[in-house]
Amino acid sequence: MSDAGSVAELLAAKAREVDEEIAALTVPLETGSVVQFGKRAGDSTAAAAEQLSRVASHEQLLALAADVSRAREKVGESSYGHCDVCGGPIGDERLEALPWAVRCVLCASAKRR
Repeated sequence: MSDAGSVAELLAAKAREVDEEIAALTVPLETGSVVQFGKRAGDSTAAAAEQLSRVASHEQLLALAADVSRAREKVGESSYGHCDVCGGPIGDERLEALPWAVRCVLCASAKRR
């Protein structure tokens, strides 16, 4: 992933993909579905569970979109491959696995705690 042009193209494609997934999640549930929780399992409980799943997926996609956007900025700034937190190298293996990574493994791990 050393070529800035190919990284920029890959990140642009990922941004489009994430935007499409977010758009798909924002489509309302079918009409007539009532989202409620109760003691009995049924259609409304299934709809509530589906809505919770959609909300969690939406939040994850928004976080991913933010990282992709920041990685695209870093390509433009010529700081791609350097951690936003400590400034150290992110590492080729991490960037190969997650081209939109903006934090090194240590800083990303510390953020999750």
